[in-house]
Amino acid sequence: MARVELTAQRGKIEARIGEDTVLFKSSGAESEVGHWPTEYILAALGSCFSGTVFSYARTKGLPLEKVMVALEGEVVSGPSRIASITMEVEFLGNLTRAEKEQLLAVGERACTVMNTLKRGVETIVTRLRD
Repeated sequence: MARVELTAQRGKIEARIGEDTVLFKSSGAESEVGHWPTEYILAALGSCFSGTVFSYARTKGLPLEKVMVALEGEVVSGPSRIASITMEVEFLGNLTRAEKEQLLAVGERACTVMNTLKRGVETIVTRLRD
């Protein structure tokens, strides 16, 4: 189970993730500190993908040294959302082209965030606290 607590006040949005506090921007809350929530979606995708690939490489004994990922998301309105994401990946290490393609396929198949974004969330429940 993943859990985040968030507090939003005019000019400041804070999310508590474990022991860390993360700051977000929002035009609606007039907040200019931190990053846009869409940037965190891209960061979550890249970090999940990279971690998945490293785990697989370790299990298979592949000499993966570094993963470099650049992500861009196209934000559109009607409804407001990220409509498309482009992810460029570079694997560093003494790897063959076939091993790099294998790592890419594993990352695409096993990354939790990528699976969530591609397939959508089945249920989102919102309710008021008393």
